[in-house]
Amino acid sequence: MPRPLEQAVVAITGASSGIGRATALRLARRGSSLALCARSHEPLDQVARECEAAGAEVLWRPLDVADEASVEAFARETVQRFGHLDVWVNNAGVIAYGRFIDIPSDVFRRVIETNLMGQVNGARAALRQFFVQRAGVLINVSSVWGRVSSPYVSPYNVSKHAVRVLSESLRGELAAAKHIHVTSIAPEALDTPIFDHGANYTGHEIRPVPPVLSPEKVAKTVEQCAESPRREVSYGRAGRALEILYALAPPLYRRLAHRAFVRGTMPAEGAAPSAGNVRVSVGPYAIEGGWRLHRRSALRRAFLAAGMGALAGLAGAGSAPPPRRRSG
Repeated sequence: MPRPLEQAVVAITGASSGIGRATALRLARRGSSLALCARSHEPLDQVARECEAAGAEVLWRPLDVADEASVEAFARETVQRFGHLDVWVNNAGVIAYGRFIDIPSDVFRRVIETNLMGQVNGARAALRQFFVQRAGVLINVSSVWGRVSSPYVSPYNVSKHAVRVLSESLRGELAAAKHIHVTSIAPEALDTPIFDHGANYTGHEIRPVPPVLSPEKVAKTVEQCAESPRREVSYGRAGRALEILYALAPPLYRRLAHRAFVRGTMPAEGAAPSAGNVRVSVGPYAIEGGWRLHRRSALRRAFLAAGMGALAGLAGAGSAPPPRRRSG
């Protein structure tokens, strides 16, 4: 780090909810100056006010990270306002559930444009300034799905694998730049609103499969990596176990993990097709989705369903069938 977090300027994309919002508030309490962006005006304004109340100086702009010109302008304005840019957190992301053939092509494309090209745009804007300063920290938020595979979430899976590879490629190119760092973070399922406002073409409601982490835990990791950058951060025994199984025994992984994901994520309850917040920003705009506190019974059912799915796979079942569609 070129300077302590208390004196640092940190840019955060996707700051209106989830990890981005938790990170903004956490760094505001540390005294960092913040540049915040997200698609929605009012929720971003609210986050900025909360950060200012915590003592931070804040620049905020509503924008779509898939728009390269808007991201470049945001980075330039940040430097003009604060004089430097020390940390860039590529966090903005959307998700779409459903069979590959059922997810509309524009929704698939928008997931890639937001999750991958949004981070490409952010990385370009940040690195240009880091090269001028000869220092800076780029933090890319990937996912455990950037290390393993899963059915019925193909655009997100593809985008997060690509983010991880992008991070690795940048680290190789920047090997000689001793004070410019690239970190990737790969969380498991998080208790954020993403399961409520994701696109859904499965015919079923969507819920996370435990264990579900608090977004505050990831925000703490962002804070730590901003101060002491690490190459890559993974979370929890479950995620690491999946990665090991995926690497050592892909057929067994598909039989166990794919089936468990389908059974745990897609309960019997039906849901109408929806693009969620993929095309346009929709709420809720909060740090948490309430799964760990108010929806525990749903998570218990998801856990049991996932466990039964894994046992069925272990007993010799084939690859996971598509989820049953609600009749009528």
